[in-house]
Amino acid sequence: MKWQLIIFLVLLTAGLASCAKKPGRYANEPYIEYKGRWPDSIRSGSGEDTVFISFRFTDGDADLGNDASSGNYDIFATDSRDATLYSYLFPNIPDQIRNPEKGMEGTCTFYILAAFLTLRPDHPDADTVSFSIYIKDRAGNQSNTIQTDPVYIVP
Repeated sequence: MKWQLIIFLVLLTAGLASCAKKPGRYANEPYIEYKGRWPDSIRSGSGEDTVFISFRFTDGDADLGNDASSGNYDIFATDSRDATLYSYLFPNIPDQIRNPEKGMEGTCTFYILAAFLTLRPDHPDADTVSFSIYIKDRAGNQSNTIQTDPVYIVP
């Protein structure tokens, strides 16, 4: 009988705890987590090669994604070799799927054209680049910064 009472109390406590209103799932500042990049090598300045970079994101107030005409960008990637900053827009996120009470999460994949990634004069035979990436939401909150794996640039 004693064990049955203990089990009942544990189940009752767990049931009541699950009914309590939980605070927002995510912080209002975006958070990103690196998933990967592909391919691992590209040809310098190639109009045919592209580097794809993928990351998971969360945002507590669900305000990611700027209007393309606003001039505000969402994704920022810095070239490790010379600190060149590449800026990108998130794909359009329809307002009807935004829920500031629940936040948003997902996976984003964007690309950098190899045409912009060339060998440096002091590395004519091969080079390596990685990118530091962060995002910003509409309120200007900046995420943490992630680092990609290296991409090898060949002639």
